[in-house]
Amino acid sequence: MFPDGAKAFGRGLSGMGVKAGSKPRDDVRHGELDDAIFAASFGKLIRNEGPDIYKKPGPFFQNTHPTAALSKLCRDVFGRLASPTEGGAVLRLSTGFGGGKTHALMTLWHLAQNIGDPTMGTDLLPPAGRPKSVRVVGIDAEGAGYPIFARHGDQEARSLAAELAFQFGGASALNAFGPANSAAASPDAATVEAMLPNEPVLILLDELVLYMAKLTAQEVGNLIGFLRTLMTAVVTRKQAVLVITDPKDQPADAENAARLEHLARMIEQQTGRQATVIEPIGDETAQVIIRRLFDSVDPAAAAKASADYHALYQRVAEDHPNLVPEEARSPKYAERIRICYPLHPRLLKTAEERLRVLPDYNLSRGTLRLFARVIRGVWEDPTRDPDLITAGEIDWSSRPIQTDLLERLDREKFRAAVSADVVGHARELDQADWGAHRRVASALLLESLPLEANSGLAPADLTLAVLRPDEAGTEPAEALDRLAGACWHLYPMSGSANAWQFRYEPNILKQIEERMGQVQRPDALDRLKTEVQKSFQGAFARLLPWPPNAKAVPERPELQLALCESEDIAKSVVTYSDDTPGAQIIRTYRNAMLAVAPDASGLEKAIQRIQRLKAAEDIEDETPNSEAGKLAREQLKKQKPELIKAARLEAARAFNRLVLADGGVLTIDERFIAPPDTSPLQLPSGQDAVRAFVEDRKLIYGPQDSLHPDYFIERVFSGAVPVADTPDARTTAGLQKRFLGAQGLKLVSDPSVIRASILRAVTEGRLVVRLEDGTAFDKDGAVATSNGIRQRDPGRKLNTLPMDEATLVAEAGSTAAQDWLKTTKGMGEKPMTPGSLPLPPPPPKGSGPMTATDIAVACQLADKRRLLSLRITCLSAADAQKILGAASPLGASSVHIEAELTGDLKDGGKLSFSVAEAKVSAAIKPLTMAQTLGNALVPGSSIRVSVVLGFGPDGKADLGALLRTLEMQLPDTSSIEARFAPLSDTVSAG
Repeated sequence: MFPDGAKAFGRGLSGMGVKAGSKPRDDVRHGELDDAIFAASFGKLIRNEGPDIYKKPGPFFQNTHPTAALSKLCRDVFGRLASPTEGGAVLRLSTGFGGGKTHALMTLWHLAQNIGDPTMGTDLLPPAGRPKSVRVVGIDAEGAGYPIFARHGDQEARSLAAELAFQFGGASALNAFGPANSAAASPDAATVEAMLPNEPVLILLDELVLYMAKLTAQEVGNLIGFLRTLMTAVVTRKQAVLVITDPKDQPADAENAARLEHLARMIEQQTGRQATVIEPIGDETAQVIIRRLFDSVDPAAAAKASADYHALYQRVAEDHPNLVPEEARSPKYAERIRICYPLHPRLLKTAEERLRVLPDYNLSRGTLRLFARVIRGVWEDPTRDPDLITAGEIDWSSRPIQTDLLERLDREKFRAAVSADVVGHARELDQADWGAHRRVASALLLESLPLEANSGLAPADLTLAVLRPDEAGTEPAEALDRLAGACWHLYPMSGSANAWQFRYEPNILKQIEERMGQVQRPDALDRLKTEVQKSFQGAFARLLPWPPNAKAVPERPELQLALCESEDIAKSVVTYSDDTPGAQIIRTYRNAMLAVAPDASGLEKAIQRIQRLKAAEDIEDETPNSEAGKLAREQLKKQKPELIKAARLEAARAFNRLVLADGGVLTIDERFIAPPDTSPLQLPSGQDAVRAFVEDRKLIYGPQDSLHPDYFIERVFSGAVPVADTPDARTTAGLQKRFLGAQGLKLVSDPSVIRASILRAVTEGRLVVRLEDGTAFDKDGAVATSNGIRQRDPGRKLNTLPMDEATLVAEAGSTAAQDWLKTTKGMGEKPMTPGSLPLPPPPPKGSGPMTATDIAVACQLADKRRLLSLRITCLSAADAQKILGAASPLGASSVHIEAELTGDLKDGGKLSFSVAEAKVSAAIKPLTMAQTLGNALVPGSSIRVSVVLGFGPDGKADLGALLRTLEMQLPDTSSIEARFAPLSDTVSAG
């Protein structure tokens, strides 16, 4: 799984999980994690409401990260308030990260309220140099009413100005406002200046734009006028500061968005002339989040994670440059990892850049709540302790997570993708809860929530989002490929190469899954059998596809492979030549017979794969060639090759049960069916897999193998049928038959092991061989007859021998062997030379004309004799037509067709048809006629169509090789009859 050295980067050697390197705050681990705990509200604070974490200064400062910008803001504000010589100032807070402005206002409020306590907020404001006291007024304009801004007992403040008057001067000040206590009125400059107390004063105004949205155009103008007057009054006096929050990025519905934007620009124009703009968080968003969510973070753990991930990205980039973004390889990004620890920077980027575009996503509370839920999920799961917390750790099966990310954001339709793909297909592919597939699916769904064209991830960003140090590097990209072939809601992103996103709509895979039910199992099984049969074509063994019983498999002295529908049929086929109950016949050539059958569960998986493929083909046929069908066609174009691959691979895996004649049933290893370096579209043929497997298990004799003479005589020779008139002898054909049927021997793919065993026994002095011409061989040479004289030639050795009925073998020392080795008296042992002696011996037995009905015997005879005629009989006209073409290389001088068809016609009536010695080109078109009539007969009718080849009165020599080629193309149900000239007429005899 890992390249050399890859494991060294993982926690297995020196890594540290986040549980040891950080400690979440108690409210994150055990709190409710609702809006209240993350929704910082300035309005609630000034009303002394809300959770203690915001209301009480101690917990508040403990959870506040002292950003450089926030610290500077506090020093500037309170430094100005402490100095009797500095003029007033107007500050505008700009939102760098959602909630930053609110938190800054709350910080200023708590410091002002507790300015005399030197222990409060010391990270933000040193104790020395603080003002002795501060008069602070806070206004939550979002919570203001209309036409009544705020109520105070029986008094009503009807404008912002009136509310400030009450905050500074109480009931009497509000009463003094008189008619000016109205949103339609605006106090003059003298009234505003008199309103401000003669002491350090801090005015905090929040969310004015949301209040302005309630006013009429005239009232908005009045409010703007009051703000100008107030700002002038502040900047022209000492020890006064006015802070107004920047209204940009406020959530709004579509109807009010334009008006709020206009109002916001009005505020910005007014404050812009006199205010200093401050971003309270700056670029320290990560630190703010970490401080809020974690009680402590181990700096050593953060440094270790930074180093590990930097090394990881460097390593992966060297092997796979396209799988890691360029920025991730830099030291700057390594520092970013250290700062963000234990969160991965890519997770923060997703929240800040991807999720913030969602209309209902509150960047502050939404992000904090999401991260808190993810953190809690990791800490509560004893099986997970990642090096960094990434988007891959989101538990989409969690109800609270779905509430936050689906229900709150109006994305509930993604529940189908969650259940079917993230929790379903991804987990199935992982065969566990948190493997690479689930992490990839989790991260990808988070990125897909905005439902925009670019809402998704390409392999490089996905690698950055979820890759772990103990992985090789390609896991996320490979997981994405597999998810693309399994998920029902995953789509390729338009215009982006290899980038994917989740959508609501079911994709083509889901459509295929739904369409599968319409593909009948028998149809899928037939298609599967066709595909498997193609795969098992080959030269290793004669293929016998789908025999219904043992009787359908002929006895042949050559290696045969039966492709069976079930293991029971396979066992019967290799054991019997006739499995009729009560009349079973044991198979003769057991060592030349093997069968392959499907594993039952594997067969069902393969059928389902075929059903998926056929469903895809049906959808493709029905998809209109229009713009509406474009997306479906694009998906099919990508998915169909994958479905073909999967179907072929599952079919190959299904037919993995190898059945042998000794009763053994073996499972072919996966490495032979689909080697790791082989594409499923280029799987080895079924025969190649079988051959490699039996060779690896040493279940078959190799080309250099031979039996020890003692074992050969005991196991083979002694059990072979003796020659009728020479009981000491056996024919080589008889030995071959016995070799192929003897128990305890391996499979035989060709006669070479039999020849080699006989030749070895001759060389070691255990057997004697007599050829058809009478020449006999033993360990000392040959004894042959020439011109009537029989003498020994010690220099002549037996190098090969035919496997036929004319070649005899006997044990050395037997009567037959002694007779074969006799020499003419006085000739002794010397090389034979031609002479002119009278009376040649009579022709040896078997040298006359011969007829063969076994194609293998016919091939052997055709090596030595002239072929006179060859009749090939088939059980269909279609097979006869194929044979006609396959036999053309033999160069017959005449070709005739014979046919006999009898049986019941499908539409009633009976048929009896025969034709003999008809030319192929005859007007009757005998093959076409036979095929037409055969199609009209009911199944089970008698059909026999023969191709008869003639080779002239003298016959044709040297056809053995061509006959062997023809043999491979003969239908399994065909039979042959070959007539040969006498041996003496054969030119190549000798």
